[in-house]
Amino acid sequence: MNIINYIVDNLNKVLVFAVLYVLISVILLVILRVDYAVGFLLSLGPFLLLAFILLLERPYYSFIILFLVNYFISGGSRYFPYPPGIVMDSLFLFLFLILFLQSFSQKRDINIKDASHPLMAISIIWLLFCVFQILNPSSSSIYAWLINVRGIGVYFMLVVFLASIYLKRYSQMKQIINIWSVLSLIAVLKALMQLYLGFDSFEQIWLAQGGAKTHIIHSGIRYFSFFTDAGNFGSGIALSAVVFSISAFWQKNKLYKFYYLFVAFACYYGMIISGTRGSLIIPFAGFFLYAILSKHVRSIIAVIVFVVIGFWFLNFTYIGHGNIYVRRMRSAFNPDDASLRVRLENQRILRTYMAGKPFGVGIGMKRGGAELYTPHPVLSKIAHDSWYVLLWVEVGLVGMVLYILILLYVLFHGSYLVMFKLKNKELRGYIAGIVCALFGVSAAAYSLEIFGQLPNSIIIYTCMTLIFLSPRYDKELEQTKSV
Repeated sequence: MNIINYIVDNLNKVLVFAVLYVLISVILLVILRVDYAVGFLLSLGPFLLLAFILLLERPYYSFIILFLVNYFISGGSRYFPYPPGIVMDSLFLFLFLILFLQSFSQKRDINIKDASHPLMAISIIWLLFCVFQILNPSSSSIYAWLINVRGIGVYFMLVVFLASIYLKRYSQMKQIINIWSVLSLIAVLKALMQLYLGFDSFEQIWLAQGGAKTHIIHSGIRYFSFFTDAGNFGSGIALSAVVFSISAFWQKNKLYKFYYLFVAFACYYGMIISGTRGSLIIPFAGFFLYAILSKHVRSIIAVIVFVVIGFWFLNFTYIGHGNIYVRRMRSAFNPDDASLRVRLENQRILRTYMAGKPFGVGIGMKRGGAELYTPHPVLSKIAHDSWYVLLWVEVGLVGMVLYILILLYVLFHGSYLVMFKLKNKELRGYIAGIVCALFGVSAAAYSLEIFGQLPNSIIIYTCMTLIFLSPRYDKELEQTKSV
């Protein structure tokens, strides 16, 4: 009788031990009768189930998982044969599953209404425009649209929606930024390993399969860390550099100030060894905007002096010209540069081909899909070398102008918040860094495809969302201060 009473009183514990006993028995049976590898994978089941339960209790951590996986997903495909896009799609579905199950919980910590802000509406409008591209008469493949619409339109809306819900508190925003800083340092460390230790066997295979054409060139080696290529790495790490260098100026905590400055300098070095000349515009444009937003005379003077000296050093002197990195950066200011002439000639050819196509030739038709799905693959043979040119060709002048208007609205709204609305100094510094970095990225998108590549696209859309969430953070900090 006592045993029965004990079981009834401790039913939860009994069930847990019973389930564990069954699972261990099944795993041992599989190992002995089937295969060790299958048994090992099966043994991960309880841990995955436990992790799933923990994420239901703390759904914010599921967004952190998305943020972390996004940073390594593209480079990791060199080492493991998986499609990065499918993995990211699965992660997004997983976050929505967490969101759905959380809606049934009495202790739910999420609210759909947190996503009710202008950027959410804008991302939906852009997604609808991309959806209507299915009807584009110049496109010859729905499959090409389906594969490529995610990077252009779907991820934008998904990230804005999920970040708005999961990053509802200032502490969560700051934690994401600090995680980003660590990821940036890891990326730079990997690039330094490539520089001083050489490429590993998987990277050498990638270079041998065609990557060497753009990364081992006459001016030296371009290092790409664990990103898809050096252009993606250089622009992404320059984005990080501007955010952390400006954020450092506004930190009260000296430890954070010095840490962010260290991250920023590491990222600037990573940008230099990437050999991505187009990424230079990101700090130049970013600090130019910061001089306007700061409203501090000393900051304005310091930034202007920095920009003028940097431009003078690279454009009007030959100091350090023996260094391959300085020489490569200096070529970005050369109007007679061969690659610039090729880019302008390609745009001239595209301008002729795009006449009479205000809505473009269809999403996915500019890239490899053009050669696979169109009878006259003119477009696939012309490098677009630019996010704006890609938009111009695939969604037309109408789509490109709409996208640029969206970027301008985000930048003007963020600038307005920094200059006139946000009261907390530290928060204002973070948002100023983000706005200035986005301004630099928007300028660099003329020569780089930064908005459409992982991990930068997810990071950029998260940053945009943080701008629109910042008034809530500011209100939260003011309320905490008054208590």
